[in-house]
Amino acid sequence: MVLLAMLWTAEGTCIPDCLADEVCNNSSVCEANKTYYASSGLTLYNTSSTVTCKGSNMTMSVGKNLLEFLNYNPSASTLSQYNCTGAQLDILGGQRVYSLIVQTTNGICGNTMTTNSTHVTFANIINIPGKNTNGIVAAGNISIQFSCSYNITMQTSLYTVIKPVMTTQNLNSGGIAGDTGTTLAAYTSPTYTQPMQQTQQQDLPIGSTLYFGMSTQFFDPAFVLRVDQCFATPTVDGTGSIKVTLIQGGCSTSNGPYIQVVENGVSKEVRFSITSFAFQGFDSVYIFCDARLCNNASGSCSKCSSSRDASLDSTQFTLGPFTFLDNTEYSSSSRTGFSVTLLFGSLLCLWIHLKTEII
Repeated sequence: MVLLAMLWTAEGTCIPDCLADEVCNNSSVCEANKTYYASSGLTLYNTSSTVTCKGSNMTMSVGKNLLEFLNYNPSASTLSQYNCTGAQLDILGGQRVYSLIVQTTNGICGNTMTTNSTHVTFANIINIPGKNTNGIVAAGNISIQFSCSYNITMQTSLYTVIKPVMTTQNLNSGGIAGDTGTTLAAYTSPTYTQPMQQTQQQDLPIGSTLYFGMSTQFFDPAFVLRVDQCFATPTVDGTGSIKVTLIQGGCSTSNGPYIQVVENGVSKEVRFSITSFAFQGFDSVYIFCDARLCNNASGSCSKCSSSRDASLDSTQFTLGPFTFLDNTEYSSSSRTGFSVTLLFGSLLCLWIHLKTEII
């Protein structure tokens, strides 16, 4: 009886139980059932692989046990760039897998990107080396291509440029679980699918239109995204007395062309545009916006509010600096020296002066 008890203990007990294609070894670790795989006749062509496409990343997973039985080392897998390592052990679809995660950004870890009028596609390769036992390699390296395609939207378009003008924060969800990552970005067209790059935010012409879009990853359908207020200021911290209010209580503060709120408080996205301007005596303009998740059941998410202050549960986002130039040109046939852009810029400066006096 004592001998039987010792033998049973030596076999080990695995908690939790091993998977269907595994056995529990003497060290109480689940490993591939070699007897099962030897009799199954499975080959490299039977190796399982799964691609999981998320908004900001893609995950490539390969089956662990069959690869290890075939003398491969999936734990040492890399992406197209061989310094992109760190395969994570997981269970997916009842199989033990090794997974590599890569951001959906062109060039990262060897990512390649292709686009058409409706989709953007990111592709990469996972490289799985053969097992090296005391300098003896029994199998050659294998490479598997994978890719993810996304509809071009306000959010996914940000992955198509290397350095978009954007900032990301987490919003207050009131204790509800979920990813609250929210991004404010600048765009160059009213489609909100052409992100402004950091090299484009300087020396913009006064009077041109800037497009701003905000989107959240928070999945709960009961909540929408709302911007309560936005203002422009020449100071990086936004605390100076010189500022122009653009959005107040969720709505535009003017009836003119200076600010247009396209969408706010009706979905997971907010869209607005401004006619660019400069502060006299300052080189830069910064945009500050206070945003929050709004429960649609309140019935007020898309309505204008009379409050002049940001909601207590809002989060502030900042973009900038933007710099603007007046493109005044003088023709050889006319020396009036007075451009439409300069006139428009002067009117904007007058409006800004009046607004700052009111504030």
